[in-house]
Amino acid sequence: MKQDKEIPTQTPLVEFSKEKMNKLVKSFTPDKLASFLDVTDLNADTQSPKINKMVGWAKNFGCASICVNPVEVDILPGLLKRSSVKECYVLDFPLGKMDIEMKAALTSHTVKKSRENRGEGKGKIDLDMVINVGRFKKDPKYTLEEINAICEAADGEHIKVIVRSAELTEAELYKVSEVVAESKAHFIKNSTGMDAYGAMPEHIQIMREVVGASKGVKAAGGISDAMTSMRLMYAGAPHESLQTPELFRLGTSKPLQIITSMGWLLHNTNDWIDAGVIPCTICPFHHTGKLRVEIREASNRRCQTCKFKEYRKHKEF
Repeated sequence: MKQDKEIPTQTPLVEFSKEKMNKLVKSFTPDKLASFLDVTDLNADTQSPKINKMVGWAKNFGCASICVNPVEVDILPGLLKRSSVKECYVLDFPLGKMDIEMKAALTSHTVKKSRENRGEGKGKIDLDMVINVGRFKKDPKYTLEEINAICEAADGEHIKVIVRSAELTEAELYKVSEVVAESKAHFIKNSTGMDAYGAMPEHIQIMREVVGASKGVKAAGGISDAMTSMRLMYAGAPHESLQTPELFRLGTSKPLQIITSMGWLLHNTNDWIDAGVIPCTICPFHHTGKLRVEIREASNRRCQTCKFKEYRKHKEF
């Protein structure tokens, strides 16, 4: 295992340059942004009419994948046959508490059924696996073993590793990102979308910094408009070489809102950028109410050093 990385003291980590943000936005179109989207529905009551609708969106707009629970492997492959849209199955959602052998068996079964039902061979699916966060905190080597076991069971299909960053301290996020960087996985992903909060630029930037340019970063949770998508792109794919669906993805249950709002963003780019955003709303240190004391206390300490701390002047330290 690699040595622990020194944690930067700067708060906030991500500062949005108006010039760079303007350039980034202008380099996109609604169709280009659509190609980064994993269209997602992981609800307990999802039924085939919704999956059919999602497939229609993804095919029409050229989205990257349809992201669902593994049980839908009996439906999704047939709907996506002969299209460029990938199937994406989330393994051990949302808790990640299966043991390694069970998780690997689910992986192998899902891959086998997908290939049988789609009939188009390898390379048609992604698998987003949820790590066992509790075991990671006790022993990061367990997590490396867990990830690599899933990669082996996936028989060459792409693995995205969901680390549930909302449940990690900043030091733990660096550590788990190092584990993913060392593993055989292809992507790191912040959230299941069911965590205390979703995608935050701070966390996305840390993950990209650690895994480098050789692995992908996926942002998920609460992404429902183009400006939010562009901020996450800015943090997780800051260079043009990273701005490809092979190295960056956005998981969303609101693809139409994102795609249509991209048109408005292009029409009034400067107004959108100049309007800005309340810093605390896109900072992980703000969203700690439902988290355990350890993370809450660490976040409060970071808030005290932040240049935007006046926004939180009534926060209890």
